[in-house]
Amino acid sequence: MKLADSSLRDRLAAEYVLGTLRGGARRRFAEMMVLDNGLRDDVARWESHLTPLAERVAPVNAPARVWKNIEARITPATRGSTESWWTRGKMAFAGFAAAFLLAFALMPYIQRGEETPMMTAVLEDMGVARMIVEQPKSGLLTVRMVKAWKAAPDNSLELWVIAADGTPRSLGLINNANGDTQLRTAELDQKLAGGLTFALTKEPKGGSPTGQPTGPVLCKGAIARASAKAKAQV
Repeated sequence: MKLADSSLRDRLAAEYVLGTLRGGARRRFAEMMVLDNGLRDDVARWESHLTPLAERVAPVNAPARVWKNIEARITPATRGSTESWWTRGKMAFAGFAAAFLLAFALMPYIQRGEETPMMTAVLEDMGVARMIVEQPKSGLLTVRMVKAWKAAPDNSLELWVIAADGTPRSLGLINNANGDTQLRTAELDQKLAGGLTFALTKEPKGGSPTGQPTGPVLCKGAIARASAKAKAQV
């Protein structure tokens, strides 16, 4: 049996590489690949597109005190070191998942044969993806809300870019609803220059009154910037 629908073949090949095609569907797809050279080529093509994207999520080594604080909060002292490794394993898995969320975000660009965005980030809260931020071109930022928060009429959500020295720069307010918000703020490119992380905070209605974050951080994510190598592989 062969898949005749080219768009379906392409989508299933992408999902197979990402690991989101599971169970019986994955087994049937693997069986079809044995007899279908074209399907194997589709899988190889998606592997060449998606695998390098994981390299664009820069690893960050947390200080030792961070691990100690996490373990002190969630691990009873009597359970020994097994949970410590399990905790670290879960954190590592969250980073791995973020890389593939990034790949999903970039998939439409790859399918259309377009260059990937200038920068991309998956903003998470406790390992749960809440937003995807992209800069498709100079002067424009697109924020896709994946999982909105409970309605809070007296508050606004404000997006920040954090520079290497820890300085936050406001990028504007984000709609608290699933869907896209486009930001075309003045001097956007200058604000984004040197940014390492995006963060979303809950602020008073209308935004921070001080020009600096005043509320809790709801989600954050490291920025992955397009490189010449990455564009060449798309």
